[in-house]
Amino acid sequence: MSDSITDLLALLDGAGVPYAVIGGHAVNTWLEPRFTAGIDVTVQAGSADMAHLKATLATHGYALTREHGADLPSGPDFVRFSSPDGITILEVQAAKTDFQREVIRRAVSAGAARVATREDLIVMKLIANRAKDQVDLFGLLVLPEIDWRYVEYWAKEWDVFDRLANLRQAVNR
Repeated sequence: MSDSITDLLALLDGAGVPYAVIGGHAVNTWLEPRFTAGIDVTVQAGSADMAHLKATLATHGYALTREHGADLPSGPDFVRFSSPDGITILEVQAAKTDFQREVIRRAVSAGAARVATREDLIVMKLIANRAKDQVDLFGLLVLPEIDWRYVEYWAKEWDVFDRLANLRQAVNR
């Protein structure tokens, strides 16, 4: 990960907010890196923690550019920040489901970052189901030592098991 991303993750650590990098940067930990513009994280943060995180980032020049669910008692679901130079975009999802909390709990250290596991990325990519997710999935599905029981459990929970089965079949052709 670049120095600016490492610095940004250090801010998250300094704010005391448990997190996991998800999205393209997390996939790049497990596969040959591809270009990805922003950094995506899931954080274990209630409304007070999210307010502290927003204040910490603002102190370092990050601008709040979008927020969804700010009026919820549990705090916002999603917050987007832009770095002082406008180059780095940070998208923060609040962990509000059992699966999101599990992603954070299971995250592994990759250098200075806490990164979602291969299994959790597979499930997230199945849920999102965009074209770029399909490309990522073809790479992730062939990695060794995937805990398929875990992936299948969450794929069933999120009603994406059929997608998983179809992709696994396509990969094995």
